[in-house]
Amino acid sequence: MKNIKGFNAFVRDFHPSFLEEMVLMGLNSAIRIGTVMVLPGDLVIAQREGVLFVPAHMAEQVVSTAEFVIRKDQFGFEVVRNGRYTTGQIDSQWTDEIKVDFLKWLEQHPELGKMTRAELDKMMSKRTW
Repeated sequence: MKNIKGFNAFVRDFHPSFLEEMVLMGLNSAIRIGTVMVLPGDLVIAQREGVLFVPAHMAEQVVSTAEFVIRKDQFGFEVVRNGRYTTGQIDSQWTDEIKVDFLKWLEQHPELGKMTRAELDKMMSKRTW
């Protein structure tokens, strides 16, 4: 099935005949996927290597943190490659100089979105990654 372009399926030991005498009882209701209870609004992120479930109340935090980490990594790779900063400087709490350079870099890459200094400071203050 992986060779069919655009077809996504995560399958483990089933045959459609189990639905033969079943009736659909609801939409947007809780379901169990493997050993996980998935509620309406939860994010389900699936790749060939596995499936990740994010509860709805954490979705915004997870997505915004992931977007920031992607931007931070792209910035870090570029400035380390150019010799502007060391990996130690990029991978620790940023100085004001690095924060200013990051925001300028973001302005040069509008496809990555915008970020204010307040948003950057907030993201860096709760850094756990």
